Amino acid sequence: MFTPVIIGIGVVAMTTAAFIFRRKHIHRESGPVLYMDALNAIIEGKYEEALEKLKQTVKADTENIMAYIYLGDMLRKLNFPVRASKVHKNLLVRNHLTSKQTHMILHRLVWDYQEAGMPEKASEIAERIIQIHKHDLEAKKLLLRLYEEKEDWDKAFFYRQNLNRWMKRKDQDILALYKVQAGLKQVSESHEREGRIRFREAIKLDKKCVPAYLYWSDSYRRDGRNDDALKILKDFIQANPEWAHLGFDRLKTLLFDMGRFSDIEHMFQLIIRKKPNRPEVYLELIDLYIRAGKYDQALDLAQKTIDMYPDQGLCRLSLIQVYKSQNRSDKALTEAVNLLNREFRKKEILSCRQCGYETSDPLWHCPQCHQWKTFL
Repeated sequence: MFTPVIIGIGVVAMTTAAFIFRRKHIHRESGPVLYMDALNAIIEGKYEEALEKLKQTVKADTENIMAYIYLGDMLRKLNFPVRASKVHKNLLVRNHLTSKQTHMILHRLVWDYQEAGMPEKASEIAERIIQIHKHDLEAKKLLLRLYEEKEDWDKAFFYRQNLNRWMKRKDQDILALYKVQAGLKQVSESHEREGRIRFREAIKLDKKCVPAYLYWSDSYRRDGRNDDALKILKDFIQANPEWAHLGFDRLKTLLFDMGRFSDIEHMFQLIIRKKPNRPEVYLELIDLYIRAGKYDQALDLAQKTIDMYPDQGLCRLSLIQVYKSQNRSDKALTEAVNLLNREFRKKEILSCRQCGYETSDPLWHCPQCHQWKTFL
């Protein structure tokens, strides 16, 4: 009498077992299929679709480490870097990860933290990578970029030097600019002497490092050491006559404050002898003659400058200023009319060769793409 019941139970058991086996079998088959679909979606740039496929993949196959890695990548690409970092970080506690997998995950964590605006954590992981893989140039480049973003210029200097050795290159000009940035940071924290040490180190690395001279001179001025500031500016002009115009305002203000007009005139004449094809130097000297009341010398130089640069509106403007200073209104008016009939010199706009960022001031470090010396 119990036979039908036993048979019934047997049928149910067999049916259930078949269902479970079939379900497991489907999952085993669906994992690889879903994973391939996810990879195709990534290739096609369909990141949201890839994310859903990867979620299903890891649900079907919890041992698929690469699926988890790509899952975190998709979260980062879809602007969820914190969630991405959790996915990648949780992978590191797993046993039996290969060295290659650990390396990949650590790199991903650096990118996650970077995107999440967590530079301290990102640099900590990058340093960990370098400790494990001393020859990992990509990690070193990442760490260098992180230290630049954090404005930790001393560490950035160290890692750039390290990279230069590995890559067998020399970029003393960029290393010098790191020292300049480190000096400016010291100065901003009221450590003038420490800042000057960095500026001096920058010039030792690159005697053509323009900002190092200028900021070094400024620091001396703030400390009331005008003679030292003047010496630095003179050294700057000697080393960089082509960039001397960047120091004109500093030089004039300093020498006028010190009552040393003859030194200013001598300095401009020296620059003209070294670089005679720079109209801005002539204009500065004309202005100097006007301020000193040497109108005849100013007039002669203004006319000479116009002969050399007939298309430069600012040269004609200097002549107008000379006539105005001499109270020769008729001459000033005539020249003003002539000037209005010409195209005024437009302010030069400098563009970063890397990203196109525009500025009217000379920059050595692009604030947008963070590249160096792309405006010159």
